[in-house]
Amino acid sequence: MYYHLKAESVLIEGKARGAIYDFSSGRVYSINRGAVELLKACESSALEEIMDVNSVDGKRYLSFLDKLTTKGLGAIYNELPAGKRTCPIQPYQPTLEYIWLELTSTCNNRCLHCYSASSPHTAAGCMPHTRWLELITEARLAGAYGIQLIGGEPLLYPRWRELIIKAREENYELVEIFTNATLVDDDCIDFFKQHSVSIATTIYADNSAVHDRVTQHPGSFDKTMSAIQKILAKGLPLRIASIIMKANEQEAENIVKLLTDLGVEPVPPDVIRPTGRGDNLELLPQAYSKPAIKPPFFTDPETFGKAQHFHSCLAGRLAITSTGDVIPCIFARDQVCGNILNTSLAAILTGQPLTTCWQTTKDCISKCQDCEYRFACADCRPLAQGQDPKKSWQAAPADCSYNPYTGNWEDR
Repeated sequence: MYYHLKAESVLIEGKARGAIYDFSSGRVYSINRGAVELLKACESSALEEIMDVNSVDGKRYLSFLDKLTTKGLGAIYNELPAGKRTCPIQPYQPTLEYIWLELTSTCNNRCLHCYSASSPHTAAGCMPHTRWLELITEARLAGAYGIQLIGGEPLLYPRWRELIIKAREENYELVEIFTNATLVDDDCIDFFKQHSVSIATTIYADNSAVHDRVTQHPGSFDKTMSAIQKILAKGLPLRIASIIMKANEQEAENIVKLLTDLGVEPVPPDVIRPTGRGDNLELLPQAYSKPAIKPPFFTDPETFGKAQHFHSCLAGRLAITSTGDVIPCIFARDQVCGNILNTSLAAILTGQPLTTCWQTTKDCISKCQDCEYRFACADCRPLAQGQDPKKSWQAAPADCSYNPYTGNWEDR
């Protein structure tokens, strides 16, 4: 008799333990080192060659295999399956999917944590308007289906409406503008409605005292909330993000309640990214942290196939700053992959710097490369880098307390 995992199940080894990724249910099952070695032995040998099936240990091993069978993870065969089994993993080759256009570095807010260090006194940038228009076309031809205009404050870019019209002409599926909403008026909202623009904004509290303390802009909370009410009244798609730092860490629950009351899907507040003005230890929250990385983990063939060769968040995405720098993420300010003013988008997309960023798999990351969950777990590279004393792009995520060398989840 032979025992094999089904084609829909894949065994992934870690240093101390292993995991079975089940594409039928989407679940990831943790198993100990002994179980890993048993399943590896089963790949080429009959059960009778591996164990004395009538012994105490043999019966224990068979009981374990029977549990796997009950879960639909494997089965007993009369003979060794011929040929290599085909697992339903979809090959993934990234193409451009989503772009951020940082139109300007000028902003009427002066947020304490701003990742791009924008303010009313920051130079706007040097990208010619014609180049922005060209990029919208070039990115669409390269495969991008989503575009977000951001800043700074994108509404301070004088010709932002022309860029939205251009994106609609190029048939982007998603056109979104990320604004602090303090400058959104009725005319803006009518334009958003006419061109099916999605809106994203940020709030830092459910009151003006704390929100305005973060934005360093008196009256910003009232202006943002007024715009939010008008946007919702028009039925426009709206996302509201929230970032937590020391100045507003007591507001996390209040923000979630406010979003719920507004009828906007509440998303757990994120933590400050250590980039730009946010790279300041004095701003870090003392009591609030992101939910820790922990089980249960889930997977599917597409996600698994992507994670083996590319970073789950970075691949297929890039941002272009107001000075033309191309970076893999709006927070990855030091990972410059070229400048669009002197290099074509096509050349940057196939260039080694961007390819290397996109290919930052968990196998490249210290600690993660020895973890059995590495193809089912996501992370934020800029956050991990910013929290690392050495500022390494390959730093392990600080919000993971799993020790792959002991197989234990440890206290943070």
